[in-house]
Amino acid sequence: MLSTRLKLESGTAADEDRSTVPVSGSNLVVRASDGRSFSENEREFLREVFDLIRLSEESDARLRAFEDRVARLESENLDLLMQNRTLSEISARDTLTGLYNRWYVMEKIDSEMNRALRHGAPMSVLMLDLDHFKNVNDSFGHSVGDQVLKNVGQVLRESCRVYDVPGRYGGEEFCIVLPETRVGNTSAVAERIRSRLAQTKIPIGNTSLTVTASIGVAGMDSVSDEGVVSAAALLDRADRALYSAKHHGRNRVELWLPESPPSSTSH
Repeated sequence: MLSTRLKLESGTAADEDRSTVPVSGSNLVVRASDGRSFSENEREFLREVFDLIRLSEESDARLRAFEDRVARLESENLDLLMQNRTLSEISARDTLTGLYNRWYVMEKIDSEMNRALRHGAPMSVLMLDLDHFKNVNDSFGHSVGDQVLKNVGQVLRESCRVYDVPGRYGGEEFCIVLPETRVGNTSAVAERIRSRLAQTKIPIGNTSLTVTASIGVAGMDSVSDEGVVSAAALLDRADRALYSAKHHGRNRVELWLPESPPSSTSH
């Protein structure tokens, strides 16, 4: 054991200098405070202590470098995840209206139907078609028609709950998926959307116009309901209800009933 106090100084130790011991990995030396020389055992002991200190510092440095690298990788992965989510969101959107596109809506109907079958939860679907939309394009041009579709998309977004899925199904036809919603309650939602559309004035140059919509409603209130087994079958029911709304005068909401007439390819 050392029985003297030590001093830490800058400098290097000559091989023949027994009064100093170099601190490994640095430009420092240790000498006895009373200036005496170290025995060989003391020198060896000090060198071992300094080696352990150096190794500990190097290990700490490597650990800090590793932690920094892990933090950078986590940040990079988070950025990549956010970019992928953004791309996925963009690919699921209709570029004109900003609503979800047909393929996303179909996938959502599939997933909600599976959930309904597993847990017995209700779900509903609205099919909405603008009345006489061809007249808008013929009378005002397709750019005005596009503006009308954008405004309809905004009305649908504002009329839906945060977990509803409003989408553009194609052309002037729209589809809204309503999870956890019984068919009877869906009629009120559909009527609210129909009324808002009919009351919304769409600015067109120095004038404005309004459009109306016919809406068909179908859904599943329980697992035992109706034997609906696919998204296509459920959409067909909503489409048949939509056709019934068109057939009975347009600008109205109709529920699917077993006696609903087959849908037509032209609304």
